[in-house]
Amino acid sequence: MLAFLPPTTTVYHHHIISTKASSSSASFSSAPSSLLASTSTSSSSSSSRRDLVENIGRLGLGLGALTLLPSLTVSAAADRSAPIAVLGARGKTGKLIVQQLLAQGKCVRALSYQPFEYDKKDIPSGVDVSSLLTYAIGDVTKPETLSPAIKGASAVIFAASASKNGGKAQAVDCDGVENIARSCIAEKIPRLLVISSGAVTKPDSFGYKVTNLFARGIMGLKLEGENRLRALYASSAPPGVTYTVLRPGGLSNDKGLGVSGIELNQKDTIIGEISRVDVAATAVAAIGAADAADVTFEVYEIGRRTPLQKEFPEKSGMERRAGTWEEIFKGLVKDSALQV
Repeated sequence: MLAFLPPTTTVYHHHIISTKASSSSASFSSAPSSLLASTSTSSSSSSSRRDLVENIGRLGLGLGALTLLPSLTVSAAADRSAPIAVLGARGKTGKLIVQQLLAQGKCVRALSYQPFEYDKKDIPSGVDVSSLLTYAIGDVTKPETLSPAIKGASAVIFAASASKNGGKAQAVDCDGVENIARSCIAEKIPRLLVISSGAVTKPDSFGYKVTNLFARGIMGLKLEGENRLRALYASSAPPGVTYTVLRPGGLSNDKGLGVSGIELNQKDTIIGEISRVDVAATAVAAIGAADAADVTFEVYEIGRRTPLQKEFPEKSGMERRAGTWEEIFKGLVKDSALQV
């Protein structure tokens, strides 16, 4: 059955792949983090290079492109049917983001550079996705696919990164971020959230150097992508069209701790390990948080924090901890004030 986009969105048949995922008629309002974590197995298309980079990340940084159910308030709240578009929805973190959104009853448009469909086991138990989940082609290396894929979305989450089949770092992590930023501004998407990486501004740090050695300059390209995004929003974004750059620490497959177990920071001087579950949860919460608009921040587990370089102080002075998602985003400093 070919029906992908909501009725308020123009359907581009040459870009849209359609399928209806298997579903259950049972209602579902929340899901334990253990259930969501259990479905975070890697897709068959994951490359050995990407796995290697993620393992390196555990030494001291994260490659964010690669959940704890925070409350979510979408900027375009007047239309609850407006989907949240997730780029890189086949990836480990992208899949967790989709699962969390579905578990909250949110409409999701899962985007990838090639056709795919989630297995039934990837859908949170009890969620009827017949009216919640749609699929579309959204290839960040092909700008012409992006506006049709995100049209009518209330938010866009960029959880893509370089992979063997999906594109090199220059095309995805740098040019791809610029491409989606241009499309989100053109389509007036209320919020674009890009998952980047901690340590991208610190080329003298061990994590930065080792990752670049094995991933062919990906850290510098991630930072260049961030900078292009910020420049575009500063010069071209109309009021109400905003972005968030999320820089996670080293990624793990551990069970998530939730908002009370993580710390947000700015200045990129503190690093730490963090589960993909918590990265996904932070992303889902941040897209609807007014205090997370036009900001860049790092995120890691409180118990695994450490200065990124030995000469850095134990605290940056910009740490954020809280017991709720609403509170933890309060006090973040806008990029324009930080001169990121």
